Amino acid sequence: MRLETIQKHYESISKTPFYLFTFPILFAGLILILVNANLNTQKEKALFVDNPKVGDVYRIRKDENNKTTYYFLRLVRISGDTVVAYHNNLEYSGFISKLNDDDFFVKEEELYFLKPELKQMLDKMEINSVDRDYGDYEGFNRIK
Repeated sequence: MRLETIQKHYESISKTPFYLFTFPILFAGLILILVNANLNTQKEKALFVDNPKVGDVYRIRKDENNKTTYYFLRLVRISGDTVVAYHNNLEYSGFISKLNDDDFFVKEEELYFLKPELKQMLDKMEINSVDRDYGDYEGFNRIK
């Protein structure tokens, strides 16, 4: 009986240690940071598509016949509402962020888009990302 009384007394005055909540708080914070970063990336991508610049590189995702492929488009000229782009030489079966060492943009194959078409491609989630102000590491400067 005395042991139970002492136990109840200590249970009533004891506090749950704060460190027990550290992992859930850190996990929730990480989720919030990732969601915020994704929202900012989506806003930046939409802004870049609305205001294209020569040199922008679009990563395009195509879903055809239950197969997903990725390729790049590099904007080379903008004249009014028309955007001219070069297609890279290779298509990739997996997600990529830079050109393969053997890959380059093909100068002879110019593709023409209207700015509203680019916006539609973004809305249909075909434009996966837009790179602007990139370095040589990505290989986006290789044009043949």
